[in-house]
Amino acid sequence: FIAYLTKELGMPTAEAGRIFALLGFLSIFCGLPWGSLSDRIGRRYASTFGHLTLAASFLLFACYRQPLGAYLSAIIFGLTAFAIPVIIAAAVGDAVGGQLASAGFGLVTLFFGIGQVFAPFIGGWIRDTTGTFTTAFLLSTTVAILGAIFSYFLMGRPPERKNGNVVLKKMD
Repeated sequence: FIAYLTKELGMPTAEAGRIFALLGFLSIFCGLPWGSLSDRIGRRYASTFGHLTLAASFLLFACYRQPLGAYLSAIIFGLTAFAIPVIIAAAVGDAVGGQLASAGFGLVTLFFGIGQVFAPFIGGWIRDTTGTFTTAFLLSTTVAILGAIFSYFLMGRPPERKNGNVVLKKMD
């Protein structure tokens, strides 16, 4: 993020730092509204909207190569940064129930962590190969759009519960 702003866009380090600080500050507050939204409109729609919002921030960052674009992208991303983990945590709780929610979220967090290990390597490799971070941000846009599509089609209604337990239905 900062390397892109300073090296590719020629932005002074102090301004890039301010943008990153703005993003970080806004991200502190984004979890509660997204959790509330997912409670109101459902996990599927909130996750789809969250992924599309992240895609918009990545696309804006890649294509609007001016300071205003970086600020707008940082604001959008900052307000959405923790949308997906919050919604997924709620969806895991819906799917496996309160007793298994921590184990289920632990498994999901493992896959978040794997992504966080490999994404910087892939982004750096793309930068080294193409000479620009723009391609990596376009890939991020594509992955976020795929996340929206998968959220919409794969996140169904939570399973039926009785006395806090998932009701297993007999298959015909």
